[in-house]
Amino acid sequence: MIGRCYLRGNDLQYDDSDMHWQNLKQPCSHLDDVRGEAMCNMGISASITQTEVIVGSPGSYEWQGNVHVSWMNPDDVYDTQKSFFHKMEERNIYIGYSVTQARRLLSKEDETIVTGAPKDNKNDSFGSVLLAVKRSKELVIQQRLRGEQTGSYFGNTVATTDINNDGWNDLLVGAPFYFHRQPEAGGAVYVYMNSGGGFDSKPSVVLRGPAGSAFGMAVSAAGDLNQDGFQDFAVGAPFHERGSVMIWTGSSKGVSTEPSQVIRGSSISPRFRTFGYSLTAGLDVDKNKYPDLVVGSLDDTVALLRTRPVIHLKKTLSVSPDVVDPNNCDFCIQVKVCLSYNFSTGEKSDRDNIIVHFTVTADVTSIKPRLRFRDNGKSMFSGSLPMPKKLCETLEVGLQSLIEDKVEPLVFSLNVSLHEKLPKNRNVVQDLKRFPVLSQTPQPIRKQIHIQKACGSDNRCHSNLQMTAQFTDGNQKPFPMQNGSQVLHYNGSIKRLSLEINISNIPSLDRPAEDAHNAILNISIPPSLSYSAVRTKGDTSAPVKCSGDTVLLCELGNPFKSNQKVQVLIIFQPSDISLDTREILSLLQLSTLSEQSDLSPLSVSMLVEYSLQTSLILISHPDPTPFSGHVIGESAMKTTEDIGSLLLFTFRVHISGKPLGHLGNLEVEFDWPREVSNGKWLLYLTEIQVNGTSEPRCRPPNIINPLNLVLAKEKEKKRGRRSLKEEEVKEKKEQQSEKTPPVVPLQGKKKKSYALDCAQGARCVTFVCPLINMNNSATLTVRARLWNSTMIEDYSDARSVLVRGRVTLKLQTNKPTINMEPQSAEIEVSIYPDLGHQVDSGAPLWIIVVSVLAGVLLLALICLVLWKCGFFVRQVVWRTAELHQGRIMGKDKQQQYTDSDGFLIQDHAFSSRSRKSPKHWVTSWTETH
Repeated sequence: MIGRCYLRGNDLQYDDSDMHWQNLKQPCSHLDDVRGEAMCNMGISASITQTEVIVGSPGSYEWQGNVHVSWMNPDDVYDTQKSFFHKMEERNIYIGYSVTQARRLLSKEDETIVTGAPKDNKNDSFGSVLLAVKRSKELVIQQRLRGEQTGSYFGNTVATTDINNDGWNDLLVGAPFYFHRQPEAGGAVYVYMNSGGGFDSKPSVVLRGPAGSAFGMAVSAAGDLNQDGFQDFAVGAPFHERGSVMIWTGSSKGVSTEPSQVIRGSSISPRFRTFGYSLTAGLDVDKNKYPDLVVGSLDDTVALLRTRPVIHLKKTLSVSPDVVDPNNCDFCIQVKVCLSYNFSTGEKSDRDNIIVHFTVTADVTSIKPRLRFRDNGKSMFSGSLPMPKKLCETLEVGLQSLIEDKVEPLVFSLNVSLHEKLPKNRNVVQDLKRFPVLSQTPQPIRKQIHIQKACGSDNRCHSNLQMTAQFTDGNQKPFPMQNGSQVLHYNGSIKRLSLEINISNIPSLDRPAEDAHNAILNISIPPSLSYSAVRTKGDTSAPVKCSGDTVLLCELGNPFKSNQKVQVLIIFQPSDISLDTREILSLLQLSTLSEQSDLSPLSVSMLVEYSLQTSLILISHPDPTPFSGHVIGESAMKTTEDIGSLLLFTFRVHISGKPLGHLGNLEVEFDWPREVSNGKWLLYLTEIQVNGTSEPRCRPPNIINPLNLVLAKEKEKKRGRRSLKEEEVKEKKEQQSEKTPPVVPLQGKKKKSYALDCAQGARCVTFVCPLINMNNSATLTVRARLWNSTMIEDYSDARSVLVRGRVTLKLQTNKPTINMEPQSAEIEVSIYPDLGHQVDSGAPLWIIVVSVLAGVLLLALICLVLWKCGFFVRQVVWRTAELHQGRIMGKDKQQQYTDSDGFLIQDHAFSSRSRKSPKHWVTSWTETH
C-alpha cells in the first residue's frame, strides 16, 4: 500500500546503463504505521518536468495526503532534493489526489505546485485545490480554492494552460460528481482565470456536463489545436453515452460555455464504454507540427486522436457597377469571386489538394429576387475552385423583367466550404496532410449595389409622408370630442363606422418630398371591429388596396409621388363591442423604401360609452275588478282573501346583447298606490315573484304583506280535493261575473267616476326590486289585493274607480361608460261596484216622507171604497145569549154543527136567508174552572 514510481524513456526501451531503470522511486517509508506513510498510495497521480518528478500520495498521515517533489540534477544523478507537505493534522482530505506543476501561476519565474484534495474539509467535504511553492524541503501553501458542493470531488483533476494569451497560466479544476437538478447537469469544470499572479476565490466560468456523465473526470491542456494562437483544452465525460471528449478553444475573451467540438467514443470504436476516463494532450505524436490527443478508458482500449492540418482561407467578392440603370441592363452586372489560403503550419506541397466550393446568392434580402444569373437563369449560383490552379471566378447577372422595388439595394452573398475527401482504406493509418480543415467556420460576406432612381444626384429618395386620422360615423361625420378624445355612444342600432385617414407627401421648409417608393400603410384592426371595405379620395392613379385579417396592409402607391394627397376611408362593422369595451384603439404605421426617419406610429383611439338596449313590458294586467259585500275591520282579517279581489300584474324585462354580469345590475322601481288620501288601504301587496335572476322573490321591508296575513294560496294548499273543485267553480263564476259589464240602473242616484294616482287621491310608496345576476330576460309577477272595505266605505257612490301607478326600469353600475335610458310602464286597475250585490246606500229624507204619505193616502182610499161597498156592514146579529150559549155548548153538540175539518154547518133556513157564502172559519173557546 506504499506505492512505487518508475522512470522510463520515451521509447520505453530497456537501457542497462540508465540508472533510472535500476533505481525505483519510493519516497514513502514502509516502516511507519497508518499514522505515518505506511499506506500512502504513492503514484495515484504524477507529473514530470525536465528536472522534477511530482507524485501524489493521498493515504499519508491517516489519509491527510501528501505530495512528493523530487528534483534531480541532469548532470549529476546523485544531486537530488526532495520537498513535501508536513503533517497538518487534517485527516481524510486526500491531498495529492491530483497534481501538476507550472510556472506563471503565482509567479512568472517560480514553479507552483497544484494539487487536489477532493474531501477537504471534515465539516462539509466540498473539496479544495492547494497552490503551494517550494521552500527548501517543504511545500508551503499559498492559496486554497474551495469547491461548492458536498461530494462533488472538487479537485479530482487539475490542469493549467494560458487560455486568453495574457502571459499567465489559468487553472482548470474538475468535479466529476457535481450535480444540478434544474437544469439537469452531471459533473463540472471550474475555470479560474489568472488575474496577474493570483486567482479569485470564485471561478470565472463553470462548465457543466450532461446528467450522469461524470463530466470533468479528466481535464487536460490540449495545446493550440486549431492554430488560432490560443491554447485549447479537453474534458472527458466517460459516462456520457459510451463516453465523450469535449474540446474548448481559447480566445481573448476567455472560454465559451459551449464546446467547439464533441468527440463521441461510439464514433471511434464500438468497444468503448467509458471513453474519456483519462486524457493526455499537447504532444505531437505524428510529427506534423499539430498537437495530438490520447484518450483512455476503463476498457482495454486507448485512442490516439491526431489533429488535421488547418487552413486559413481568405475570400473576396466584388460587384460592378455600383448603380444599375433598370432601363438599360442586359446582364450588365459583373460578380467576381476570388479565394486564397495558407496553412497555419505545413509544407508548400500540401497546397495541391485544395478544392473550395462557393455559392453566390443574388438579391439575398428580397423575398422575390430581382436578379438572375446568365448561366442558370436563377438567383443562386454554385461552383468550385481547384486551388491553386484557379483562384477567381467571374459571373454575369441581369435584372428581372418587372421590378417593383427600386429603392432597396441589390445584395450579393458569398458562402464557401472546403471539399471533404474520404479515405480509400479506413484500416490504414492515413496521411492527415490530405485531409485539411478550415481554421474556423466560414462566415458569409456581402456586397451591395443600387438601382438608379429619379431622386436626385445621390440616387437617394427623401420623402415627407404625413398622416392624420379620426373615427367617423356611417355618414362620415366625426364622432364628438370629450376631454380631448373622441367618444362613441354605442347602441345596437350602430351598424357601421369608419376610420378616416389623410395622407400627404408635401415638401416642408426643412424637408424635401421626393417620391415615396413602395409606400404602405399598416393598420391594426381593433378586436371589437371587423374590416368591411376601403374607399379612397384624392389624386391617386389607382385605388388603394388593403388586405389582411388582424392587420391591414394598404398599398398607397409605388411610388407615392411628391405633392400627392389621398384620403383613405377604412369601413368597419361593430363585431364585438360589449359592456367590457372601454376603448377602440388602432395603430397606424406608414412605411416606405425611401429615406424618412420620422415615420412614427400614430395611435387613434375612441372611448366607448355603451348604451344598454332594454325593454319593460306589462304583459298581463287585471280585468275590471268589482267590489261588494260588507265592511270587515282590519283586525278581523285572517287571510289575504279577506281583503278583497286578487290583482295580478306580470312584467317582462329584456336586455339585448351581453348580460351585465359583474358590471352592474338592473332594478325595477315601483311607485305603488298603497293607500287612499285619508290613509285607508287601497292596493295591498301580498307577493312579488321574480324569474330569471338569482333571487326568486323581491322582499322590500315593510312593503310586502305588512300585516302578516296568511296568503290565500298557502291556505288553498291545505284544502281537500272537493273544496278545491268547489273553489275552482266559484272562481270561474266570479271571473264570468267580472267580465260581465255592470248594469246601469235606469233610475236612481247619479254615480261618479274617480281617478286615483300618486299625484292626487292616492298615497304611493316607492320601493325597488333589484334583478341580481339577470341574464337576457326576467319576469316579475306582482300579486296584490283590492281593499274591499275602503271601496264600500268611501266609494259606494262610484260608477268606476281608476287606480294608477308606475313601474320604472333603471340601471345600477359603477362603470361610467355604461348607461341606459330608463324604461317606464303604467299600472292601471279599473274598479266598479257589483250591482248584483248592491249595498243599500239609503234614500233622501223627502223621498221617505212622500212615500209614507202616499202609502197612508192609498190606505185611506182603499178603506173608503170598501166602506162604500158595505164591506164593514154586519148581516146577522148574534145575540149575547146565543153567543154565550155557543161558548158553553158542549162538545157533543158542537160536533153536530161542524164538519170533520172544523168548518161550521148551518141549517137550511139560515142558508136561505143569507146571500153570502159561508165563512170558512170558526172560533172556539175553552173554559177552565
